[in-house]
Amino acid sequence: MINISNSYIGGIFTKRDYLSPSYVNLNNPKYIEIDGMYYSSLLIVNYNRENDDLIFKSLVNTNVGLYLSIYYEKQDSYKVIKDLTYNIGNVKVDMEKIGENRQDSEIAAFTYNDAKYIRREMQINNEELYFIYTYITLYSESKEELEYNLNKIEGLIRSRGMQVKRAYFRQEQTYLASLPLMQNSIDIKETTKRNVLTNSIISTYPFISSAIFDEEGIFIGENIYNDSLIFIDKYDETKYKNANMCIFGTSGAGKSFFTKLMILRYAILNLEQYIIDPDREYTILGENLNGTVIKLGPSSKTYVNVLDIREESLEENQEGYLATKIGKLMGFFKLIFENIKEKEKSELEKNLIEIYKEKGITFEDKSLYKNGRFKNAKDMPKLSDLYNKLDKQMKLKLFPFVHGSLKFLNNYTNVKLENKLIIADIYELGEENIKYAMFIFIELFWDRIKKERNNKKAIYLDEIWRLIGVTSNKEVASFIYKIFKTIRKYGGSGVAITQDISDLFSLEEGTYGKSILNNSSIKVFFNLEEENIKVLEKYTNLSNKEKIEIKSFERGECLMFVGQEHILTKIKAADFEKELIKGGK
Repeated sequence: MINISNSYIGGIFTKRDYLSPSYVNLNNPKYIEIDGMYYSSLLIVNYNRENDDLIFKSLVNTNVGLYLSIYYEKQDSYKVIKDLTYNIGNVKVDMEKIGENRQDSEIAAFTYNDAKYIRREMQINNEELYFIYTYITLYSESKEELEYNLNKIEGLIRSRGMQVKRAYFRQEQTYLASLPLMQNSIDIKETTKRNVLTNSIISTYPFISSAIFDEEGIFIGENIYNDSLIFIDKYDETKYKNANMCIFGTSGAGKSFFTKLMILRYAILNLEQYIIDPDREYTILGENLNGTVIKLGPSSKTYVNVLDIREESLEENQEGYLATKIGKLMGFFKLIFENIKEKEKSELEKNLIEIYKEKGITFEDKSLYKNGRFKNAKDMPKLSDLYNKLDKQMKLKLFPFVHGSLKFLNNYTNVKLENKLIIADIYELGEENIKYAMFIFIELFWDRIKKERNNKKAIYLDEIWRLIGVTSNKEVASFIYKIFKTIRKYGGSGVAITQDISDLFSLEEGTYGKSILNNSSIKVFFNLEEENIKVLEKYTNLSNKEKIEIKSFERGECLMFVGQEHILTKIKAADFEKELIKGGK
């Protein structure tokens, strides 16, 4: 036991006196006691050199008080290769001498193959060899809590495929190694020394962001590991390439609740939001927030004319209203006439040009203006105008849209888009017809988004696979991708939501699904089944540990990719938010 008085000797009181503890007890081999705090250290004695995950990230994301100290010593490559070559030769000779002794033979074989692997990586891939030493010092106000935390950290370390020992009788040396004094004593170095190649050093880097706290962000939830709060401002252009999001998860995993929570919190901030709702998930929330809910179906009196050309239909610095519109329409009609032949496509395009011409609309942009104002909804052709020009076979396909169950699409648009929160409820259309309404509303909302580029806004595409998966076509999928690619310059955010990941990547070998995923700065993965994870890992940099975690998530838990950060998150909501989302007032 050492007692150090704070009184000065001979009238001299130095900075060292301020830093020095008043009480140090080194008598116990299991811990050190310093000024009423207890310290005990662990030694990492082995781990997988080829680990592709951040093996220490879970340590720094715990609530346990600890110091993590990692020392690296770069080795001379020429000398290492020379020594390895010498040792490989000696081991090979030993292996020949061992003969029938199976245990010795296995050890020698492992040593031989490991040495050859290191030499090959250094010679062929220009890898460098380092010696690494890792120490973990825990501290607590009581011995009982210290012991509890030691057991907890030991279990966590072993779960990551590492071996650990307690630093009994070497507590002082390990404690000093954990201080910013760089005292890596020879007494502990030999126990913890392990070699590592350059490409595996990253796996030992422990300092990942344990929290994201964007100054103007909305509250998302808590970090599962350390309970730190997560605030994300996806519109921060200095931090994120775009404001797009992808939200994936099985039914009941929490993705819909999370989406509604975002809509609610952005509604409080008065952002423009447009939601495509194929499953009537968002109606209650929309009504509780005094939003506009547009119901489209056989029982509704809502009409949206797919043939509309609106003044805001063109992109910035773009010309050619009619040509642009016909390009989009060909994608829409391919949803209806699935296996349309080239001759039929040509005839369809010809008929489209004619019905617009009959309304005085040509490829000249000025033809869309009347008395100095852009033509309104009643100046546009309708589906019946096209229907009357089609041959018998194509009429059969278009019949439901003109005279049948979908005839509400054969009328002039009467939708009002003056609210900041607009939900397109297309549930009544049924499984087979939802994709048509999704296309119509997305085009309508996209034109709306382009009007005021300085306003923050978002469009939510639930079950997006319907328009970029195998049931769609290249023209429609390209249109959706274009939205995600260009929406940033209009102050917008595209949000893709789905549980059908296989379908999302089914069109054109996953080209469009991958493009949308890559054009989303924020990716949110709730619980997923094995088959969907296998699909997803082809297009993301999920680690093996993250793949396991995604399968075991409870409702409301997710893995978030936010820029370059990967954060395990528990979504959190206040009671009043839950009431607004689920139906209370």
